[in-house]
Amino acid sequence: MALSDSAFGSSSAPFRPPQIRGVNCVRPRDYARARHTFGINAVRYFMTPQNMANSMGISVGHAWHLQLQLLESALREAAREGVWVIIDLHQPPNPDRIAFQRPEFWANDANLDVLIRAWRDIVRVAWPYREFVWGYDLLNEPYNRAELPLGASKWPAWAQSIVDDVRTRDATTPIVLEPGPGAMPRGFIENEWIDAGPGYPVLYQGDFPLIDDPRVIYSPHVYDPYPYSHQGLGTFNQAPTSSDWPDKTSYPGVIGDAHWDKDRLRALLEPVVRVQRKYRVPIFVGEFSAIRWAPGAAQYVNDLIELFEEYEWSWAYHAFTEWHGWDTEFTEQMTSDANRLVARAAQPTDRELIVKGYFARNAHRTPGDFPAQPNLLSNPDFSGDFDSNGLADWWTKGTYAAASLVDGVQHVACSNSGKGVDQQWIGVSDQHRYLLRARVRVDGPGSLRFWCQDATETSVVLGDRSVAHVSPTNGAFTTRQLEFVPTPGTGRVSIRFWANTATTFDVDFAELVDLGPAVVAHPPRTTATMPGADTVTFTAQAFDGASVARAEYRIVGQGTQWHPVPPGGLTFSPGNTYVVGYRSVDTAGLVEPAQSIVVGRAAH
Repeated sequence: MALSDSAFGSSSAPFRPPQIRGVNCVRPRDYARARHTFGINAVRYFMTPQNMANSMGISVGHAWHLQLQLLESALREAAREGVWVIIDLHQPPNPDRIAFQRPEFWANDANLDVLIRAWRDIVRVAWPYREFVWGYDLLNEPYNRAELPLGASKWPAWAQSIVDDVRTRDATTPIVLEPGPGAMPRGFIENEWIDAGPGYPVLYQGDFPLIDDPRVIYSPHVYDPYPYSHQGLGTFNQAPTSSDWPDKTSYPGVIGDAHWDKDRLRALLEPVVRVQRKYRVPIFVGEFSAIRWAPGAAQYVNDLIELFEEYEWSWAYHAFTEWHGWDTEFTEQMTSDANRLVARAAQPTDRELIVKGYFARNAHRTPGDFPAQPNLLSNPDFSGDFDSNGLADWWTKGTYAAASLVDGVQHVACSNSGKGVDQQWIGVSDQHRYLLRARVRVDGPGSLRFWCQDATETSVVLGDRSVAHVSPTNGAFTTRQLEFVPTPGTGRVSIRFWANTATTFDVDFAELVDLGPAVVAHPPRTTATMPGADTVTFTAQAFDGASVARAEYRIVGQGTQWHPVPPGGLTFSPGNTYVVGYRSVDTAGLVEPAQSIVVGRAAH
């Protein structure tokens, strides 16, 4: 049931959470780079227990247990970097694995209990880090296929019940509510007949369903027009690279039966603006993007961000270091999944410079005083075994291996040579040095091989290295270790304990520690300032005895060539908006990671 216009009190100030500009899907190991190189101040963190259960062949309950462990690690790392987190329940941990878009999910009221219990778990895990939690995003893109084009009729009441339960445990953390159907902007339309086109009935949509709580943020996702933003999905895996596809369309231009440009996007978002102004509620665009090979994707992304900034909305770009199709660090070349690395950009893309230009406006939190978690391995002390199967969580065993776990000691009996236990795949950088160490005991009769394997991000094996071959240790534990730099091109490694012949062994601790860059380099740093709305000047500084060779710039949409910054900086014609990329190069040849700034009409 919708609240009245004055539900929060006409004399009270509206709730205004800190403005965030962030991204979806950052891996925690990339939080520091996303914060310090890109300038984000928030990440929207996905919880996907059903995907994990399916990929690992485990129960949803087991997957949920592991997801909560990952959430705590992510919250700790975000807090250490001073980054806000939006915790997004992307999938509910319902044990029957029925997708929440299906009518059967909404017909079963027990699934409300699943959602309430899930949020009890999340609040418990998040509590120590709550100062860095920007919001609890209750459920990603909820809808019921049987009720389209409207949202799931039960969702507003279910959401209210979840909020009521959360508030018994956490009275202050904001709630992020995605209205049905699917967080689409049309879900914000009030008291109109909804005609979603052929295949859907025309149905009446009443008052916007506000939640009875003073700290709720309402969240649309923007991919309209969908045939544009998701084009080529039926084609990209049919060849290593492609330059044409059946549904290829450009922005701005005619897409479907309408012309799409910034004015059309403004009209699309108008229902959200009306809800924002009528009810005085904050808006957070939780997802928006266009697939990287969509012609005009940079202009589409820029037009949307300009509108979000005009309306003073928070937003999170989709996505960063997730699937390559959305990643700003990949070019506009359509590639297959297997061939994606050929499209990794050698120079910053226009899309990268655009989002960086707006991230540069961010205010950042003071980092929290949380100790670092240097170990890249999960469950390194073999203390957890959720399903009591004798194998520690996150570790896998081989065909000829039997495993038992007692008091944090992983016992493995191998009836043949080959895999005992291992953990894969752990993300690494081929520019860093690592320490790999473990405590093992070998009872024999054969010996143990402790080693790791390098692979690219696409699982192409590049080589391996042995830490130690361990013969029987006479009942005592021994520590073996190795420092190494991964093979060039490595993106991840597998850590392995394998039998050379039939043998038994124990492991009670293992660690993989990132020791930092193998070669420490300090590229120059450039600062951009705007003495006027249409002018920008640059100051560069070099380090380690080098001097600045040149500062250079390029303007998004005007080619990819870098130009020397003229004396006195840059001056632009008034009345327009420009995204200007800039960087410096020092006399040692080090190139600064590109930065960007928004200049002109949309700058503030």
